[in-house]
Parts: sequence; structure tokens; C-alpha cells
Amino acid sequence: MLVTMRLSALFTVLCLVHPDPAWATARSSASGTSAAAPGRGEAPLNSTHANASVLACSALEGTFPTKLWVPGQANYTAENQHFWSPTDYASPLCVLTPSSASDVSTAVRILSRLKAKFAVRGGGHMPIPGYANINGGVLIALSDLGQLALANDSSYVSVGPGRRWEEVYAYLQPYGLIALGGRVGLVGVPGLLLGGGISFYSNQYGFAADNVIAYQVVLASGAIVTATASAYADLFWALKGGGNSFGIVTRFDLLTYSSPSICAGIMEYAGDQQQPFLAAVANFGQYGSADTKAAVIPSIFMLGALNTTVYTTALFYDTTANCSQPALSNFTALPAIANSYASTTLAAYVAGTDALIGDGTRQEFRVISSLATAAALQVVHDTFVQMVLDHIWDVDGIQASVAFQPVTSHFIQQGIAHGGNPQAVDVASAPYFWMVENFSWNSAADDAKIHAFALNVTSVIDAQLSAVGAKARYQYMNDAGSGQAIFQNYGAGNLAKLKAIRARYDPAKVYTDLMPGGWKVDLA
Repeated sequence: MLVTMRLSALFTVLCLVHPDPAWATARSSASGTSAAAPGRGEAPLNSTHANASVLACSALEGTFPTKLWVPGQANYTAENQHFWSPTDYASPLCVLTPSSASDVSTAVRILSRLKAKFAVRGGGHMPIPGYANINGGVLIALSDLGQLALANDSSYVSVGPGRRWEEVYAYLQPYGLIALGGRVGLVGVPGLLLGGGISFYSNQYGFAADNVIAYQVVLASGAIVTATASAYADLFWALKGGGNSFGIVTRFDLLTYSSPSICAGIMEYAGDQQQPFLAAVANFGQYGSADTKAAVIPSIFMLGALNTTVYTTALFYDTTANCSQPALSNFTALPAIANSYASTTLAAYVAGTDALIGDGTRQEFRVISSLATAAALQVVHDTFVQMVLDHIWDVDGIQASVAFQPVTSHFIQQGIAHGGNPQAVDVASAPYFWMVENFSWNSAADDAKIHAFALNVTSVIDAQLSAVGAKARYQYMNDAGSGQAIFQNYGAGNLAKLKAIRARYDPAKVYTDLMPGGWKVDLA
């Protein structure tokens, strides 16, 4: 009866020409508090969509009076800034904080009926402006979908999309278990999983998404379904790296694995260790990762404020025993100026990574893929370092880095063993380096300069890699920047298959046209 009464009230609101008085008052009082300009890459809504947004916020407030927030309210600010990078901040007209899949379903029906633009944010993962937030539209913030529940047999954990990875690991730690997820604690769960997801355990078990056994999904129709390998199997496959074109995931069921303790930490080397460092990276890419319990994230770090370049390696080994492992010996043998590699737990390690991300810094990513060769490493190193020094070394607070992520054939084969995924990375050409360029800086005034530079340096490096025969096809979505080709570089025929699945589950393109943020299969 209550549901019927609320829907009746909703349809009454939809028939009104003007928003209800409560919304009009809130909107009027907020008019002076939402003056932020649209973020880079995101245009303001036109008048038609702006009117739809006003009606949508009014309807949502009538339906969810205790879950709808407007500018000037503390909850609006908290949800709008619930990202690890300020480049995600925007000016939504209102923010909805649903607390159940049913709430999300009702909201999607309202937004779809009104043709109102919206964005969805989980725990906060991607720092690209407009990908998980919106100017002038509705932000659906999933913060209150915070489920964490271990199955009775401990074989999987159910995780709500409002969670961050540090929370998942902390929940599982008392049981001596882990789930495959992010290597930095404060990024969100759904963004990582829908893009595939690289974990410290990926050499053993594949993409994080290869280890999802069920997705609870709100479809564009508002229907709530559970996609598994046997039910809605095409949707299940698409969600293992196909992004957000298919629905809003309101629960992930993730396989768990025993890993009560690990060895992990970061070693830092002085700039004069360039050549032995690159040699260690090349060796691990080719041979060291045959030990699937080992993982590394070697990086070049350029620190403008200190006018210096250093080399670092995040080291990981899945063991309860000795941290001195042959697979990591080329890195541990290098003279270090700082070293935190030691026995710990995954939960403790990722909690410590939060301090590595400067509070309030702006962020930009670009992805580069190559074969795992010494020539590729040298090209990327030399070009990146020189271009940073020549073009952006004077930017306030600049930190520029490249992380080299070794990807083995065993990693890729795990996806095949779990029923396949949309990425379908060519296992025959493995191993690879999937590299992420990361730029952080202090002022929004430098956004355009950094973005232009990121485009340019990536283009130059890609061309040089092609010239030495080391360019690889696949581009990892979660490390990519706006405009990079993602789905076009998936396995042969998979883009067409993803488009067909999108058409089956969202024929009206609600999650493409009304929810514009993110990479869309139909636009590839």
C-alpha cells in the first residue's frame, strides 16, 4: 500500500508544470551556492535537459524526502566530494543517496520517464571529470549501499557498490581471507570491477572481474536481476570489463581466497639506479612473474617541488613465511634509500597507501600498452622524463610518474578458465607491460595544460613503441584517460557483441544517453 501511495504521488508530481513548493524553496536557497563551472570535458546541460533535471529532483524529493540533497546542505557537499581527487567534483542539481536496490530502481524509472541526465558514483574510482559526477543533473551516490556479508561457507563475500577496497579487506582480514580488488585502499569497488580490475593477486587468479560470481543489477527498465554464469549469462559476461553501459550494479559477489598474511612494501631508489632498475623491471616482465605469487609495480617518480627523479617498486608476495623470495631478488638487491617491504596483511598495506595520494591533489591518467621488452621500457622512460622536464616541470605541485605493470600469460589465461571476458587479451603475445602515466598537481588553473601534455606525451610514446615493434593492442580501461580507445581494442568481435547486449538490456539507451559518464560501448 505504501509503495502504491508513493508511486501515485510521483505520477502526480510528473504531471505538474512547476516543481513542488518544497523543491522550489530548496532550489531558490541553493541558487547562490552552486556556481562552480562545468568540469573539463563536461558541458552544461541545455535548457531541455535542465528543465528535466528540475522536474527529476522534485520528483525524487517527493519519493525520497530523507535521501535527496541540494546545494548548501552538508550531505550534498559530502557526497559531491566523496572522491579521492578533486577533478571529480562537479555541480549536480541534486544528489540522491539510495539505500537499496529498490530505491535505485525507482530512481531510474523516474529519471528515464523524465529523460533527465544523471551520473552514478560508487565508492569513487575514476578521476576523469564527468565520468562519475555531473553538472546540472542528478548524482546518484551509492554511499549507503554498503553491504559486506561473508557467505556461510566463506567462499564468497557480498559487497555493496558504496564500499572502498580498504573497507573490504579490513572486513575479510579477521577470517584470513581476501577478495581480488584494488591495490590502493581508498578507490571504489564498482569502478575497478566494471573495468576489469588488476589486483596484487592477478598473476594467480586473473582480473578482479574474473572472480565475480554474481552481479545484482538494476536494468534500464527498473527491473532488478542477478546475473551469473548461468542466469543472464550474456549480461554477466559483459559486466566483466564492459563498463557501465548495461545497468547499475547494486551488489557484487566476490570469490574469496585464503591469504592471512603477505609480504608487501615499497622500495625507493636514487636516480643513479636508473639502468639497474630498468634491467630488474625487464627481467621480471620476462621471467620473474613465472612465480604467480609475486607481483610488482615499478615506477618512475618525478617530483617537481624537489627537482628530482626517483625510482620505486611496490613489492608483493603472497606468503605467510619468508619475505626473501627469488622472484623479487633483482629489486631487493638494489641499494634503497627507503624500504618498507616486510610481512604484513593486505588490509594493513592498502590502508597505508592512502598517505601516498596527496590530499586534495588533482589527477590525470593515461594508459600505454607494450610488449614486455627492455627496448619498450627504455623508450617510455627516456621520452617521458625528457618531455616532463621540457614542458610541465614548472607546474605548481607537479608529480609525474609512469608505473610499469607486468602482465603474464597466466594472468590472462585465468579469464579464459573463468568463462572468458570482453577484454579477450591476446595470450599468445604475452607478457606485456600495461603502463599508467599519472599526473598530480595543485591548481585547477593548470588542468588544461596538464591534459594537453598528457595527450601529447602519450601520442609520442605510442608512435615510438610502434616504431620499435613493441606496441600492444589492449588498453586497460581503469588506467585510461578520456578519449583513449578502449572497446575498439578488445578481442575480435567483442565490441559488436557488447553492443548487442547493450541493445538487449537497454534498448532506450538510458545508460548511454541519459548517463553520459564513462566509456560507452555504443560510442566506440
